[in-house]
Amino acid sequence: MAQRIVFLISGIVVLVLISGGFFYWQQNQADVRELNKTLPAGVRVAKSLIGNEYKVVNKIDGYDFKVPMEWRGIKEVEYISEREESGFRGTSINIEGLEGGARGLGVDRFKIERNPNLIDWAKNMFSTVGLDGDFKSETIKNFEVIKTQENLHLVGMYMYFFKKDSAIYSITNGSEEFIRYIITNGQW
Repeated sequence: MAQRIVFLISGIVVLVLISGGFFYWQQNQADVRELNKTLPAGVRVAKSLIGNEYKVVNKIDGYDFKVPMEWRGIKEVEYISEREESGFRGTSINIEGLEGGARGLGVDRFKIERNPNLIDWAKNMFSTVGLDGDFKSETIKNFEVIKTQENLHLVGMYMYFFKKDSAIYSITNGSEEFIRYIITNGQW
């Protein structure tokens, strides 16, 4: 009889712990569920159970990346499906972080059919859409990256370009540190 009571109490304790864990998870993920409501199937925001790390997962275009911890989360996220503008065909994800500076981010993925020289491609894109910048090269996470700062129309935003397979990625943000973090912590 005593063993049954101990077993029953143990079962109740386990059930309470499981229920509490599920309740904690539900509360912890509420903001992510709200953000994901407006995203198409294949694009979502994920949040770690512990530590409040946010990640954008884009299965449509085949990449994911973590957002900077300094943002303390994501306020808004928007996916723009494939479109063609000025001869460039691509998709975009635009994000606004919750807190801090430089919390607006754009990730564009442009389809390429041949293997263009990256700096020539970036310069051509800038001149085609009427932007201006000085281009420099560096290596980040085994990627040749072309970077520039656009002061004329984009109020000092940085743009980094890199190539992977049949795509050129462009990441735009006000902080070079954040862009490097996203490239380094992404799966491209």
